[in-house]
Amino acid sequence: APPLGSPPLPFIRGGSATTTATKSRTTKQQQRQRRHHHRGNLLPGPLKLIGNVKQGLDKIGDNMQNDWKKFSRGMQTVQGNIGKFVVNIPRALPFLPPRKRQLKCSKLDDVCNTFSACLKGSEVDTAQLIKACRAHLIFMKSGGSSLRLVAKDLESNLQKAEKPFKKSPKQGKTLSSLLESERDSGIHHGNILKEQSAAMGLLWIRRSLAFQLELYASLIDQEGPHPRDAAYDAYAKHLSPFHSWALRKLFPATLSQMPDRQEFIATFGGVTLDELNEEVKREVVNKLRSLVEAWDPLIRAWEKDFARLNLEDVRRV
Repeated sequence: APPLGSPPLPFIRGGSATTTATKSRTTKQQQRQRRHHHRGNLLPGPLKLIGNVKQGLDKIGDNMQNDWKKFSRGMQTVQGNIGKFVVNIPRALPFLPPRKRQLKCSKLDDVCNTFSACLKGSEVDTAQLIKACRAHLIFMKSGGSSLRLVAKDLESNLQKAEKPFKKSPKQGKTLSSLLESERDSGIHHGNILKEQSAAMGLLWIRRSLAFQLELYASLIDQEGPHPRDAAYDAYAKHLSPFHSWALRKLFPATLSQMPDRQEFIATFGGVTLDELNEEVKREVVNKLRSLVEAWDPLIRAWEKDFARLNLEDVRRV
């Protein structure tokens, strides 16, 4: 045994010197391993950033796939609900209030409204009459080739009536006062009217409207004559007695192009023949009836004014 007080031998049974050296070697090895492990697991700065971005994109992709799946399920639900709604429409229709069709016949409406306002008691309002004739001219020009000659004649005579009225609108406030002031000016010779005068223009406008009254009245009755035949009869009564031989040949030739009732009503209603139905026919016929009812008393008052002032020129032209 070692003497008392002697330090322990470093090589005997793992003495302190041996233990210290061993610990020092172990610690250095562990540090090297940790450094090696640390270097192996940590990416350099740029590579680490790329790795983080990739992880983020993967998460975004996963989220988008989940959202798309949810959206697809939602769309399937919506499509199913729309399908149920469409299937149930026929069941709901009987309970819906009927919707009135809006016809594109504003020109016919204008004619009806303006002529209805012409007669003030027993007097004809001249300004309103000229306005109504202007509206009617626009309407007739949309009526096709069969009314083209009638429209041209109306336009010419309307210009004759407008010019004197514009010169003295107060003096010609009513049809009667306009005709009387013109007669008193001495431009006529009895009932031989001056060609370029309001009286001459208004005379032929009245005859033209009387012709059209009978034509449109034939369209009201579904079982009425063909418009062409109605036009021939109306021409013979209201215009032919005052036309020369040449005009009596020309006018009937243009009237021969008259379309049938269906086409007339479709044109006046602003629809095609394919769109023409019973509702359209009924509405157009009602408007034509209103126009005929407005014309009848107006034309009779017109005739009385001409007869009273002895301005009924019966010469042929």
